[in-house]
Amino acid sequence: MLLPLLLCGLADEALAQQGPTDSPAQGVPGTICDAPWFQPGARAQMEASGDMPMSITMTIRNPTLTENGCSAWLSIHSKSALAAMMGPPVVMDQVHKMTFDRGATAGSVGSVSSQRATINAQARYTRLFGQASFQGKGVLSYAGLAIREGVVLPGETLSSSLDLEIHSLATDEMVTTIRAPSASVSVGERRVGRAQSIETMLGRRECMPITYEKRTSLGPLMMGDDLIQTEPAIMSVTDWYCPTEAFVLRTEVRQKGKVERIDTTAIGMDDDAQ
Repeated sequence: MLLPLLLCGLADEALAQQGPTDSPAQGVPGTICDAPWFQPGARAQMEASGDMPMSITMTIRNPTLTENGCSAWLSIHSKSALAAMMGPPVVMDQVHKMTFDRGATAGSVGSVSSQRATINAQARYTRLFGQASFQGKGVLSYAGLAIREGVVLPGETLSSSLDLEIHSLATDEMVTTIRAPSASVSVGERRVGRAQSIETMLGRRECMPITYEKRTSLGPLMMGDDLIQTEPAIMSVTDWYCPTEAFVLRTEVRQKGKVERIDTTAIGMDDDAQ
């Protein structure tokens, strides 16, 4: 359960990996703030396959431009379940107050942060709630970057902490606590390949493959009073960035001989969130 928590709760990567516009001032790096969909009520829906199938809906609320970038509330609703277990899914809701800093000068690295985001989840026998914070360099975004064949985009990093409680659904008694003070995601250099016509959930699109290595780690994990040393996960990733939507419409993740996909199934507006 924690790995999907980290991957989904960090950002947001799926929503943040979007494309260039003409908005940034010349010589100043772009951020997600410059994406055409950065507006109240913008929503993306995604479906992930594999051993941990997951559906994710992310919605932007109250976006605001700031002196150094922008901020927004990001709501994430997800459902996930182990494919080998036919029980009910784990339903999770997260609310993040995101702050994006574009960096002051050309060549400087932008950043993204979220402090004390709320997390609530429920499984068959338990419910989970708590907080997460993270700080990243590079903004995990394609916004404002030159996306063309042959370009090598710089790597990015994100560090996160989780502080959670697990309660019994039947009695509401606390079962245990989970603390992950030094979780992280690091992304290596990303190489842009030749544009190809591919079939996406939104129809056939001309998209560019962007390939890189990603390393995720929960770090030392405290389960109650027990310290658990976790192993990092290393995977090869291909994002299919589609300029017509300024969005990644497909992500392919290769790990331990298996390939999993994350497909964007809908992009639109949530009128209730505006």
